This record gives sequence, C-alpha cells and structure tokens, in this order.
Amino acid sequence: MIEARSENHSPASLVLCRAAVLVALAGSAALYMQYMDPGDAAFCGLKSGCEAVRKAGFSYFFGNRLLSVPLLGLIAYGVVLTWSLYAPRSRSTLIFTVAGGVFGALLLGVQAFYVHAFCWLCATVDTAALVAAGFALVGARAPEPATDPLPVWAWAALAGLALAAPIAWVSVKPSPPVPPTIAALYEPNKINVVEFADFECPFCRAFHPVLQGVLHDYPPAKLNFQRKHMPLGAHEQAMPAARAAVCAEEQGKGEALAEKLVELELSPSADRRAAIEVGVDGARFDECLASTRPDERIKADSKLLEDAGFEGLPTTYVGNKRLLGAVSEAAVRDAFEKAEKGGSGGGIPAVLYVACTLAAAAAVVWLARLSRGTV
Repeated sequence: MIEARSENHSPASLVLCRAAVLVALAGSAALYMQYMDPGDAAFCGLKSGCEAVRKAGFSYFFGNRLLSVPLLGLIAYGVVLTWSLYAPRSRSTLIFTVAGGVFGALLLGVQAFYVHAFCWLCATVDTAALVAAGFALVGARAPEPATDPLPVWAWAALAGLALAAPIAWVSVKPSPPVPPTIAALYEPNKINVVEFADFECPFCRAFHPVLQGVLHDYPPAKLNFQRKHMPLGAHEQAMPAARAAVCAEEQGKGEALAEKLVELELSPSADRRAAIEVGVDGARFDECLASTRPDERIKADSKLLEDAGFEGLPTTYVGNKRLLGAVSEAAVRDAFEKAEKGGSGGGIPAVLYVACTLAAAAAVVWLARLSRGTV
C-alpha cells in the first residue's frame, strides 16, 4: 500500500482540506442523482432553489441528462483528492484545489447574480471547494514537518462513503404519506395510479408515453388508473383540451382522446376533430361542452392536487409513491413494482441515515488510527 507523501505538510490543513473535498464529493453525488431524476425529489423539491439553478440553462452538456455539471464536479473533486493523496505538496495539487475554489466562487456568483436563487446542495459544494482551496493555500505555506494522520486506504474508504451515501439515499428514503384525499380514490388489491396533468405542459407530454408504456404492461384488471386534470392558467389551450377530455370521458373515450391531445397542436377545433376521430358522438360531445359539467370536474380535480400539496406537473401517485415531473421509466417501473407488492411508504428516516453514515465514517477513522497504533 502506498502511503500519502506529506512529510512537509501541516496535518491540520491537510485533513481539513481533504475533509472539505469529501463534502464537495458527497454534494456532487447528491446533485448528480437529483439532476438525473429531478422528479424523484430525493434532495430538492420542484419549487426549490436547486430546481431554479438546474433549469437555468447551463446544467447539462449537449442536452444530455447523463452529462451534467454535477458529473464534472464528481470527476474534478475525485481528481483533487487523488492527487492530494499521492502528491500533497506538489504544485499541481495546489493548482487543482485552488482552481476548484475559484470555480466554486464563480458558481456562487452565478446563483446570486444570474439565477437569483440558491441551491443548497450547489452552495454546499461550492463553499466546500472554497474551504478546500483556503486550507490548501495554508498548507502550502506550512514549514513544520508532519505525517498524514490517515493511510491512503482510509481516505479512499471515506471517499467511497461520500459517494455511496447520497446514491443509496435515493433508494432507502421514506416516501411521504399519500394525502387522504388521494388515498380515497384508491381501490384495494390493485395498483392505484392517479395522474394530474395539463395537455399543453411539455413535461406532461414527455411523461405521457412513459407512464402509458408501463401501464400497458399490466393487465387492466390489476390497475386502477385515474386521470385528473390540472390545466394551468399560463397554457391558453390547456383548459379547452381538458374540457374536451372530460366530455369524451363521459362516452368512455377519455383515454383514447388523451392519446391524441398530447400530440396535437391544441385548439378547440382540433380537439373536437380528434374527439370525433376516436368515436365520440358529436352531438353529445357539443352538449357537454356547452354545459358546466366539465368545469365542475376540472375544478374538483385541481382542488384535489392543491389540497394534497401542488408542486408541479405532472404529479403522479403510484401506490405509496409520489412521482413529480417527467421522471424516468426506471423510476415509474420501480413504483409499480412496489405498489404491486403492496409495499408501504416506509424507509429509513433521514436523521437515522445521516447518523449511520457519520458512524461509518467515524469507524473508518478509528480503524485507521488503530492500525497505526495511535488509538
């Protein structure tokens, strides 16, 4: 095992610098998971500063969700930590660490002066990068000899824990309880799916084929799927489309029309043509549109989501799981599988999870010190 070469480096500045880098790694891992599937809301809600920063237009490279700024952070801070382990006093280590701090300062400035919102995870990563740079500069000036207080394997284990803990949290975090107003729509012994959407919403349109594709993989007898309408005022054609869907639903053609509405360039005339194409009786459809029935239904649907806590569209409840936004197919399938098994919304409480993570980190440090006979 190669030990870190730190004969002329202050142990305090070395440890604090690396600790800050580990915080930046953990924050970058959490951000990466959030950016991969923002609708899962594992760390940030859809109306949070994190989402404001993510949507600011510079979070992904080439429009690819896999290639995000947090991934760049993971790579960069991984390089900084690795370099500091094997060449802590080298000029390249100092340059890398200070460059990370400068980049962190720039990103904090972007949040403050361009986005006008702060992402708590981004701010944590950027601040940790600044702290690491500061201690790297202090350590570079430290004249006294010192040895690295932890062996390389311990630092590697701590880095692995910093990366694994945020990633694992996505799978073990508890789901919030389903609001009673939503649970009242559920049927026993079925996979209950309640979707709130807006036919003009681009995220709703993107999510529609994903959800429908998973729904089609299950026999109808096992499903209780309910479509609820939440047309937003900012979408001029959303309300007419929702009214058309409600009127088509009265004739048992609601889902057939919904399939067309998510692809149409919406307008009242286009909505009606699509309704006729799916087999709706025109006279009954027009009578419904002229009545207040669709408005009453839409108002009731919207109130359901508002009472449950509206954060964004689409909002989809699958069993005990709430999916926010256009989440991935993998997330939808996971929710369906848990609902099919009758899984509860239980998980590990956040406080307990953090405590266990910190205990694991403390155990690594203790074992490392024990191996060196310093405990």
